Amino acid sequence: MVTGYKFLEIGINVGPPSYVEIALGDHRGQKLILSLETWKGLYEQRWNIYKLLRNDYKDNFISVGPLIIRVYQMNDVTLVRLESLNVRITMIKSTLRHMFDLDECIDVTFDRLVGFVDTIDTKYMRFSNIASVVTDPEKVPNAIRLRYLR
Repeated sequence: MVTGYKFLEIGINVGPPSYVEIALGDHRGQKLILSLETWKGLYEQRWNIYKLLRNDYKDNFISVGPLIIRVYQMNDVTLVRLESLNVRITMIKSTLRHMFDLDECIDVTFDRLVGFVDTIDTKYMRFSNIASVVTDPEKVPNAIRLRYLR
C-alpha cells in the first residue's frame, strides 16, 4: 500500500459565519477537516500515539474527539490511520512526526487567520447583499466591482 503525498492546510471557511479550519489531505482527494480543539487534542496525545507506534500501548487505537487514530502493519511498514466518520487518511509514522513538528507554526497561522474572520464576514455580507439584487448571475462580479469603485 502506498500512502502517497499528504498536505496540511490552514484556511478560512467563508460563511457566514466564517471560521478557521485545519485540513489534512492526500493526493487521492481525501480531506480530513479538524477544528483547532481537535488538532490540539491530537497534538496532546502525541506521546500516547508514539507509544502505539512502539507497541507499548494496550490497544491499537486512540480516540481524540471525533477522530480515531489506529496503528497497524502492512508489508512490514507501520502505518497510522486518522479516521473520522467519513474520511480516512493513512500515513507513515515519519509523516505524523513531521506534522506534529508543525504545531507552533499551526498555532501562529491559526491565530493570524482568526483575526481576519470578522472582516471576511462583513465583506461576505456586503457581497451577498449586492448579489441578491442582481437577477443575472453572470453580472454579479461586475455589480460588486461597480459598488466598490464608488
